[in-house]
This record gives sequence, C-alpha cells and structure tokens, in this order.
Amino acid sequence: MRFIKKHFALLVLFSVIFVPTLIINGCGEDSIVTPPGEHFEPAGLFIIPEGSTDTILQVFNGVVNSGDTLKAPLNILSTHWEVYFWDENKNVLTPPSDGSHTLGFTIRDASVVETEMDDPNDWAFHLKGLSLSPDTTSMQIKVNHSGHSDFTTPFIPVKVDPCEIPDPAGFVVIDTVTNTIIARDSAGIQTGDTVVVNAGSSTNRLKIYWLDKEGERFQPCDSYTLSANVNPTGIANFTNKPGEFSFKIEGIASGNTLISIRLFRDANLIYGTRNIPVRVN
Repeated sequence: MRFIKKHFALLVLFSVIFVPTLIINGCGEDSIVTPPGEHFEPAGLFIIPEGSTDTILQVFNGVVNSGDTLKAPLNILSTHWEVYFWDENKNVLTPPSDGSHTLGFTIRDASVVETEMDDPNDWAFHLKGLSLSPDTTSMQIKVNHSGHSDFTTPFIPVKVDPCEIPDPAGFVVIDTVTNTIIARDSAGIQTGDTVVVNAGSSTNRLKIYWLDKEGERFQPCDSYTLSANVNPTGIANFTNKPGEFSFKIEGIASGNTLISIRLFRDANLIYGTRNIPVRVN
C-alpha cells in the first residue's frame, strides 16, 4: 500500500510539473499549423493601373523584372494599382476572399513613400511620394495570412517622380485675380457659369488644376503641356505659354463657342476636359 501511494504521489508531481510545460511549448508560434488548403503561395505577381492594360511591375520566381520600378507622385496618391498573381505556369490566380489574406508592405525608408489602400481587403493600393531628398527606396509586397506571410516579393525599387501623376478625374479653373472658380468638373458633375469676354479683349489669367479621384488638386511638371480645342473657331482664342498651366481666353468676334482644354505629355493626350462654354460680346 505504501508503494502504491508513493508511486501515485510521483505521478501527480510529474503531471503538475511536466504536462503544463508540454502544453505551453506545444502552443508556441513555431508549432502553429495552418491547414495546407488555407495557404496562398503564388509564384509571382504583376501590377496594372486601374483602367489600364499596361503592366508596370512583374515579379516571378523571386525575381523582379529587369528595369521595373514603382514610381510615386510627390505629395499625392498614385493611380489605383491592382495586384494580380501568377501560378508557376504564369496562369492568373484568384486570390482568397476569406478576409484572412490581405496585402502587406515593408518599406525600407518610410520617409520616402507610403502606401494607402482604399479597402484593407482589396488586392490594390496607392503609393504616395513624401520626399525628393532622398527620392529612392525599395519595398516588399506580401500576402499576409493569420499573423505571417504566405508570400513575399524581393525588395522592389521605388522612386518619387514629380512628373508622375495620377490619372486626372476632373479639373478646376480659377481666376488668378479674383480667386474665384470659373469652371469645375468633379465626380462627373460640371459646374461654373459661361465665360464671358468682350471682343478685342481677354479674360484675366486663368489657372487650371487637375483633380484626382479623391478631388485633390495637383499640377504636373513642365514636361506636360496645355492646348485647347475651340469649336466653332473664329470666336475666341486660347493662349498660354509652354510649361505653364495658366491661360487667357481672347475674344475675337461676337458669338458663342466651346473650349476643351487638353493635357499632353510628349505629344500623348493624357486628359481632355469637357466643354467649357464661352460667350464673346
């Protein structure tokens, strides 16, 4: 009987000391097992700006496509960049929509750029440039899942480019003398009165700002140029100086016309405004 009690006491002591230790060690982070079916492990990714067919970045089998660099506009969000994934045969994969898989980012120098997502569950993001000195850094794009990364790219070159702009979604024209809004097109709604000018004279200098999808104003660098389409012609002229985003409308003959302002870069049309009505007295 004494032998049984002695061994029973040893068994209890073993349970008190060692079993909790096994439980604690068994719950450590390294031993977490995620069912294989829940992992999302693509072989690569590529990025296309929303509404475009141009690929701006490719990563496959741990290699960034030679020469690919993400360019961020200064102090404004980039175009919405959509992320797509490849399998090992470069077939496009559909990413999980369970809410536990999300995009993540590691930026080497967070004083140069920052990321922003419209929705944390979207497979898309914006970049915003914060500095021109320095103006380069690098970043990783990840697929985060339950506290770890299922997929991580190598570091991708990133550059802040003051000539990089988001896709214009609207515009606003301001009289530089009176500081009043002459015309505005935002969220598809155009406002503003008819521009009135007398024959033989011109308006005050007018300045145009472009609007991104959030309604934030921006102006491109001087690599961009303005021109205008006037229809019908012979009633008013649009005049501006190269490298400037201000202009005047000169009255030529009495009548009504429409002016659409065009933004170009290297002879490529970037954006054309809707028609602004003009009356010459």
